[in-house]
Amino acid sequence: MSLTSFSFFVFLIVTLLVYYLIKPLQKYTLFVASVFFYIAISTSSTLKMCLLIIYMFAVTYVGAILIEKSKGKLKPVVLALSIVALVSALFILKYAFNIFSVIKAVFSLQCDVSFLHFVSIIGISYYALSAIGYLVDVYWGLCEAEKNPANVGLFIFYFPQLISGPLTRYNDMKPQFDMKTALSYDNISQGMRRMVWGYFKKFVISERFAVVVTYAYGHYTDYSFVGILGATLCYAIRLYTDFSGCMDIIMGASKMFGIELPENFNAPFFSETIQEFWQRWHISLGVWFKNYVMYPLQKTRFLQKIGKKAKKTFGKKFGKKIPFYLSMIVLWFLIGIWHGATGYYFIASAIIPCVLLLLSDIFQPAFKKAVVSLKIDTQCESWHYFRRIRTLLLVCICWFVVCSNGTHAALSISKHMLADLWNYTPFATAMGKIGLDVLDILIMTIGCVLLFISDRYCYKGTTIFKKMDEQNFFVKVIFICLELMAIMFFGMVGTSSFIYFQF
Repeated sequence: MSLTSFSFFVFLIVTLLVYYLIKPLQKYTLFVASVFFYIAISTSSTLKMCLLIIYMFAVTYVGAILIEKSKGKLKPVVLALSIVALVSALFILKYAFNIFSVIKAVFSLQCDVSFLHFVSIIGISYYALSAIGYLVDVYWGLCEAEKNPANVGLFIFYFPQLISGPLTRYNDMKPQFDMKTALSYDNISQGMRRMVWGYFKKFVISERFAVVVTYAYGHYTDYSFVGILGATLCYAIRLYTDFSGCMDIIMGASKMFGIELPENFNAPFFSETIQEFWQRWHISLGVWFKNYVMYPLQKTRFLQKIGKKAKKTFGKKFGKKIPFYLSMIVLWFLIGIWHGATGYYFIASAIIPCVLLLLSDIFQPAFKKAVVSLKIDTQCESWHYFRRIRTLLLVCICWFVVCSNGTHAALSISKHMLADLWNYTPFATAMGKIGLDVLDILIMTIGCVLLFISDRYCYKGTTIFKKMDEQNFFVKVIFICLELMAIMFFGMVGTSSFIYFQF
């Protein structure tokens, strides 16, 4: 079962019926449905998945209670042991094979590590972080250790957010799980509308741009610098519509149960700086690492001592930034590890973003002086769009490495791009090779226009759904029907799974 399968719709409808028909048992209905969904969506055996679920639940449930009851020096020890127990499962199931394979190759070891090559466990990176966040909140006294096992299990394995987030905090979800929700037309209609919009993004927009990216990078010698750059920009649209489309489906499904999940995107392509982009992209992941890694790290005695020494050595203005830079490096290192144990993913999701952020902060005063000396009007619309395009191109450096599908491949493609800067392939010829016709190009253009309108509303503090609510009933029905027709007649259904499922 996947989010795009017919079985998922059957599962969702049955769960909704039971959820609203047996109102006193709503949270238990969701818990049972979540466990069933996780087992059904996984490729591992039912027994292995049940054992994993029991293990992750037991560590989180028992660990929180022990943390709350512990006192003095024992308390941080219990927290550390609980986190290690969760991270160990994540490490063994996701990273161990790749890491030990690299060690084996580097040191020419004669040993078999195939027993560490497990089937990919969907969602483990997300619910492991949620569980760790819950344990830390109990340790900090921000929430009490939950005594009801169903609440803890539902928080960890709540099926809409299980496979790709968004990451949540226990205090935000518990009141919603405890609430008895009545059947509501608004919840059902708003949830369905958002799900349809997500499927439209995925099948109508994302999959067509995926065809461009796959062909161009698979036959990169046929394209010049401009062609590869265009393909990378297509990947930006493909990744965004794929991931945000997945979020729309997830959040729409959750809304139908009356449960609100935090937004994971906020018009990222309207960002004018690198920092702003990462604040608008995969928001819940960034917030999690800031709350549980970066901010606590900055408060440690070690970094505070470094900060004092740095102020004396480099001056107060720059010296106070050293602890911030060090904590940022740790944060991006962990984000890179979270994305996977492969080298090119670490480069794309950790090294490059971190370097860009550090350089942008270091050179920010120089940039401001240049703007003033050149007498640039920073209030005009063209300046804002220049900054947005610049930011997007810088982010595309990360995605270029991902599209290359390997560090050595990225270097080879880079050399080719620099050697062939101006060779021009007519647009029609390029699209013909890829296998897209005029209709496909028209659909992609219309999709991008709709995406731009939707994100502009988000950037202005509203949503396209709120704007549609201001229209009369017939306009809303026509719009939804057009979306459904586009998905049925022009959707490239069954082409691929959602990209972020692999993390």
